[in-house]
Amino acid sequence: MKIGLIGAQNSHSKGFCDAINKKRPWEDVSVSFIYGADDPEQANKLCGEFGLTECESEEELIEKSDAVAITYRKGSMHCKAAIKALKAGKPLFVDKPFTANVEEAKEIAALAKSGGALLCGGSGCKHAPEIAEMKKDIKPGSTVVISYAADSGSEYDGYWFYGCHSAEVCLELCGPDYVSVQSFKNGDVVVTNVVYADKVCVIVTEPKAYNLTVSVSADGKTVCRPIPYYPDAPASELVKMAKSKIAPRDYGFYVKSVELTGKIIESYEKQQ
Repeated sequence: MKIGLIGAQNSHSKGFCDAINKKRPWEDVSVSFIYGADDPEQANKLCGEFGLTECESEEELIEKSDAVAITYRKGSMHCKAAIKALKAGKPLFVDKPFTANVEEAKEIAALAKSGGALLCGGSGCKHAPEIAEMKKDIKPGSTVVISYAADSGSEYDGYWFYGCHSAEVCLELCGPDYVSVQSFKNGDVVVTNVVYADKVCVIVTEPKAYNLTVSVSADGKTVCRPIPYYPDAPASELVKMAKSKIAPRDYGFYVKSVELTGKIIESYEKQQ
């Protein structure tokens, strides 16, 4: 299986190469192609270090690849490339933020579903086994607190770039059926209450809070855990999906994650 990367600037492009070409968990899989107009210098470095072939366009890469990973830093750059790959029938990983517009997320999900395409992606944080363990502690009446990084002033589409991590972890832990979202800013800190019918998830983000922490309070006790990041998870997700021909989750999850991130931004912007 030959995988193509669309986007070089994001560290996740190198992450795919490390996970697949350097560690070699699959003898029949390699990252083979890259389209890196977003960062030609980094694309050239990756070609030299990992033996990739640089393509001249997204279309060329998609045609040559058996599976595609879109790793542009800006979610606002994902939709057009994703539509091209899905129309070509290629198994597709769309990095975080999935998109920076809920209508684009809906378009991608609808095309994948109607065309029978394989789609995965978003934040790698939700794959941590510690998240699955903590989910077992959540019950009616629980309060969940997620603390992680996000910078509303980021040059990469602002809060979207990192805020999507906490939004996806919230949905992974508490489910997609929240009923309201209220956010406010305290300096660079964004505090969000994601309210469910039977629980509340509080998301606290700050630009330099790079250690993801989750706590669950229920039945008079609180469990708090740091959540490690597993850098090989995105590559593993794409390869396993392509080999099994089974998508890891309903595509509606990605739409809800974009919707939630957008509502967080809309809410705190109204408070300013």
